[in-house]
Amino acid sequence: MKKLASRPRPVRALSGDALERYCARAAELILNGRLSRAFPDPQRCAATLAALAPSARGGYRPEVAIDLASGLPAIQEMAVVVADAALAAEHLRTVGARRELRLAPVAQAKADYYRRLIGQPVGSLHGLEVRLRRIDAEERSAAFEVVFDRYDAAESVFTRYTILLEQKDALWGRFIDRHGDYSKQTDAFRAKMERFTQDDSELAFLLLGQVEGLRVEEVVRGRIGPLWSPWAPAPPEFGAGPGDFILHLPLDRASLELEQDRNDDPFSTMYRAFLSSDSRMLVEEQAQRLGYRVHKDRKFSVSRGAAAALKERLARAKTMNIVYEA
Repeated sequence: MKKLASRPRPVRALSGDALERYCARAAELILNGRLSRAFPDPQRCAATLAALAPSARGGYRPEVAIDLASGLPAIQEMAVVVADAALAAEHLRTVGARRELRLAPVAQAKADYYRRLIGQPVGSLHGLEVRLRRIDAEERSAAFEVVFDRYDAAESVFTRYTILLEQKDALWGRFIDRHGDYSKQTDAFRAKMERFTQDDSELAFLLLGQVEGLRVEEVVRGRIGPLWSPWAPAPPEFGAGPGDFILHLPLDRASLELEQDRNDDPFSTMYRAFLSSDSRMLVEEQAQRLGYRVHKDRKFSVSRGAAAALKERLARAKTMNIVYEA
């Protein structure tokens, strides 16, 4: 399982016009990506990035650190804007109670920024929802859809896992609690989700498939990022121009519905490909026992002018990919 990075990731500080342009383009490309429910909520992700722009903050927190590996904001920056959104209403109530006091310029800029945050669909660093799909009284089991969102600390990208699973009654209270027509995840379930969703969908399927009393039907991982931009540029072999923006939108799926493996992601390989021959054989045996296969895909949302060189590179890779221009 992938471990969180122990060393600081390289970053680049943006401010002023560069930061304004970066935030506007990043938000625009996310909204242009035609994202399905398998991806993190595009409205929330775009609003969170837009809230980092100088026009939103008005001089309060004028710099933002961009993770050079992912091209998206460092997780510390995301934590700050999420905390600001949570505190905004209470802070403004406190300020409003002291109307007779004249605010210092920095305090005024902060108050104005918080007012702009109110009502914006800023996302959170983590989110976990469990929905009841069906109950099988005969089998004494229930099926659920689990949606787990997070801003991935290891990769600095927006990530969503969507998991379809079935739980036997013997696990009630230990994993997912069922109360009538709604569900409540237990602390044990949240802990396992954190542990088991550190890599691609196949590894999550394998790990969840080992939990006694659970039957996994499907695991899908959708990500927003990385983002190539003038400040975190594409590798030279892609021929991107100095002002180009290229947002990656990868999706991988391990499912009982799939009949064979397929990889249409030119930037990723199957999990099994990283393993030694002995380990790969064991994983293949587990895949046969659990009955799943894996599909990988990646689409792109790019600035106008960036599509031609990217499509040429994708044609050489002989993969089927969608490229949207904004």
